[in-house]
Amino acid sequence: MLRALAGEPLPSAGFSNASITRVTLGAQRFVLKRTTPARDWTACRSGDARGREALLLSDDACRDVWDVFDCPYIAYETGDGEIALMMRDLSDHLLPDVRAPLSAEQETTLLGTLARMHARFWDRAPACAWLTRLEDYCDLLPPSYDCALLPPALREHVTGGWAAAMARVPADVAETLTRPGCEWAHEWDDLPKTMLHGDVKVANFAIVRNDRGDDKVAAFDWAMCGAGPCSVDLGWYLAVNASRLVGTKEQLIDHYRALLGIVIDDATWRRLEDAAIVCGARMLLWSKAAALQSGRAGAQEEWDWWIERLRG
Repeated sequence: MLRALAGEPLPSAGFSNASITRVTLGAQRFVLKRTTPARDWTACRSGDARGREALLLSDDACRDVWDVFDCPYIAYETGDGEIALMMRDLSDHLLPDVRAPLSAEQETTLLGTLARMHARFWDRAPACAWLTRLEDYCDLLPPSYDCALLPPALREHVTGGWAAAMARVPADVAETLTRPGCEWAHEWDDLPKTMLHGDVKVANFAIVRNDRGDDKVAAFDWAMCGAGPCSVDLGWYLAVNASRLVGTKEQLIDHYRALLGIVIDDATWRRLEDAAIVCGARMLLWSKAAALQSGRAGAQEEWDWWIERLRG
């Protein structure tokens, strides 16, 4: 049984309850992830009682994901409220976890693969009840959240960050940030829906070169995968990878639109782009305020960009 395997503990940059270990079987190395949804704050906040990463691997409605992304998973097991996922060890292919821009080639590879998945499911997102809903993304970490479920370290950062943010934002931005997620979901209900990864930080991807010299992108941590406008992934990419962007945020948005390769009228695209800004801000504006408060280099410019875009 996967859950009975022991290995070398690996550090995790996330704030979930998952344990990550490296397991060596013969001459091959694997990574084993164990998680318990009932003790994971993202699972609890988004109504995931069964474990989306395992469901993604077992539901045929989502199988096209692996025609786009290189699947790192080789086995999974569920039982007693716990999920175990065995993956290839792709540590050597992960991008360095640094606050520095990717290369143009790396950004195009990552963004292009994400855009291809969005295009593959465009306007035909899987109708799976277990997928994260748009309102769940909007309400994952809003200013009004009491943070009781969060791990202590994250709870302190989020609480302090939102307090700093709400003390600075104009009234119209405060209204945008505190509006119930169900209202945003209703407002965006007519936008094209697609399959979403849900946590598109650079650390969740590996670029793997095959024997033919082609680059494929392996994607991990699908615990927040869902269905909704591409704006959710685009907004989160802008917010969480701010220090990894090759150019400006506007350039990345334009690049993504070109890579998507779908004809979208300008009015609809503006709404998708506006939704990306709202989604990104509701998820991470607290960290922009915390960076500003700490005096981090570039924090003022980052904060000003988000506030300007939120004001429209």
